[in-house]
Amino acid sequence: MKKFISAVLLLIVLGAQATVRTVSNFPATIAQFSTIQAAVDASSAGDTVYVHGSPNQYSSFDLVSKQLVVIGPGWAPDKQLPFEAVINTDIVVSGVNGVDISGASSGGAVIHGLTFVGGTGIRINTTAINNLRFIRLHMANSPILFSGSVSSGNWSGYLFEGCIINNSQIRSDNPTVHNFSNFLFQNNLFYENGCCVGGNIQGFTNTSSIMFDHNLWYGPGSSSRDCFNGNCRFLTLTNNIFVRRNAASQNSFSTFNNNITFNTTNNTPWLSNSNVNSGGNIDNQDPQMADQAIVNAGTLNATANFTIAAGPANNAGADGKDMGLLYDIVGSLNWNNSRNSRLSRIFSMNVLTPTVASGGTVTVNVEARVSN
Repeated sequence: MKKFISAVLLLIVLGAQATVRTVSNFPATIAQFSTIQAAVDASSAGDTVYVHGSPNQYSSFDLVSKQLVVIGPGWAPDKQLPFEAVINTDIVVSGVNGVDISGASSGGAVIHGLTFVGGTGIRINTTAINNLRFIRLHMANSPILFSGSVSSGNWSGYLFEGCIINNSQIRSDNPTVHNFSNFLFQNNLFYENGCCVGGNIQGFTNTSSIMFDHNLWYGPGSSSRDCFNGNCRFLTLTNNIFVRRNAASQNSFSTFNNNITFNTTNNTPWLSNSNVNSGGNIDNQDPQMADQAIVNAGTLNATANFTIAAGPANNAGADGKDMGLLYDIVGSLNWNNSRNSRLSRIFSMNVLTPTVASGGTVTVNVEARVSN
């Protein structure tokens, strides 16, 4: 009974948008497909593939020449059975002659609410795949890669929002011939555990209109780690918090406004490497987040309380909001909501009449929640 109601509610929520295909590799959950690849292969442009949370990891899949929405439950679902949808290898976004994903009405292809562990993460193997949306992902030792196999490439209109970039990179493997424009990184947690990454953003050398807005960067308590690598240039950084993360190393000709640093090896990145100090920046002061002790210890805990009630970062952003992660009451930019997908979800389901006579009535209490 529980499984049937769950599936019906899911289809009611998504059915008006496009054809919806459901995936689960957990026998206790009803779905149309047991692998993501099978659901993708059966889908057409504009369709949605919903991947149920599962105690079992999912295999990789290829998204080839299809403008789809692939959506999971989030990186820390707030519900009774908090299973994530974990991809244990990689996916490929590609096309034979390149895929141009554009159009405000469709929003481009969307990868949303999934967790990637190990492997090669998300590989974008073809130029001119534009307007991709990476929303509320957890990239755990898994990069998002603009592939070096592309001899020259132009990518535009990307959004990275509500993600955990955990000891992982968003990178170009051939920065001398790759070009990036109109990228927005907002409300993300960039973390490095002290080994082997060398910067969460790498190879963004030929750029135009690349903005990092309202992100939190931190790392291990014993050292300061770089944010950028591979000769990044011409970035705009606004309203970010950097704790033991050096934002100047391998980052030049970039514009800084209304950022705060604390205990980094370069507390004034806006004064280094031909970077530009556009004002409002605060050097080497404690941001005073509610769980600042967790950040200072270098412990990754994405569900910690990163809000700011007082101190130098409070209401000090260029937009009048707090620096760092956003907690807007209205809309999708609230870090507390980033742990879940934007779909309505069943938080709990309880059968109130466990014993029912033949022909009797079963009473079920269902509590649903939404995190826009």
